[in-house]
Amino acid sequence: MSRFSRIVVAFLILLAAAYYWLLVNRGQPALPGRSIDIAALRKASDAMPGEKPTGLEYAIIATRRIPGAALAAGTGLRPISSGVVVWRIVTPRGGIVIDSGLSRNDAASMGFKEYDGRAMALAGRWMEQAELLLFTHEHVDHVGGFLDHQPFQAVAGKAVLSPRMLQGMNALWRENARLLPPPRLAEPVQPVAPGVVLVATPGHTPASQMIYVRLADGREYLFAGDTASLRANYEIPTPRSRLVADWLAPEDRPVAFAWLDALKRLKARHEALVIVPSHDPDWIAATAAKAGFSRLPAPTKTLSVN
Repeated sequence: MSRFSRIVVAFLILLAAAYYWLLVNRGQPALPGRSIDIAALRKASDAMPGEKPTGLEYAIIATRRIPGAALAAGTGLRPISSGVVVWRIVTPRGGIVIDSGLSRNDAASMGFKEYDGRAMALAGRWMEQAELLLFTHEHVDHVGGFLDHQPFQAVAGKAVLSPRMLQGMNALWRENARLLPPPRLAEPVQPVAPGVVLVATPGHTPASQMIYVRLADGREYLFAGDTASLRANYEIPTPRSRLVADWLAPEDRPVAFAWLDALKRLKARHEALVIVPSHDPDWIAATAAKAGFSRLPAPTKTLSVN
């Protein structure tokens, strides 16, 4: 073998090793003590008097195509859809909004190629009508629509913020952050409305939390936030790739993986529970009819963010 050939082989080996380490290797969910107690969530969902929610609606604000392995290590480079989704829990008191979308400029800066201004306008109306605003974590694609909403006074006081969530929002340096309400004391399992419970799951970010929803008809949902961006994250389970989790959007990957392992075990024990990933519009579309989701507004051709 010539010297040039040896260099080429060495380069290919190095490239393959880098690909495996950055986009394939899942690691191991070796951290103990991560579990989600469905009995505790059900008990907490009954802790506050009043009528439970009756349904779930969603709006897709922005979408892009990315390699699947970026958000789910080891799933290959085939492009998948990744989306920014706002959810509305339908209640008799105006609804509860989960996450808030983001502005067109923020969508463009994050690489989203399609942006639905109608959907973002609807999310804004949902926030103004809502009784509460909840957030799975403090990244801009989840809180940006809230922080940028005008008039901010119409929505600010509805936000349920833990101390860490407030700290994370302030770190985004948005003008409206100075008007944020004081944080509430954060419990590991915290009921906030009849049938709606916050579950502290730090790992993806310090403020990350899942949101458990139990409807009046008994159907149960767990909004996983970016702990599980895609269905594959908790089904396999597999965390975000090291390229994303260690470099592009740093998180505590071992802890996030431990929560994914807990979600897989939870789903195995409670098959009817619907675990909702945060950025998986294809899964949402395929699951909507069976799970009882309603998409609003009716989808039309979205416009480029540019």
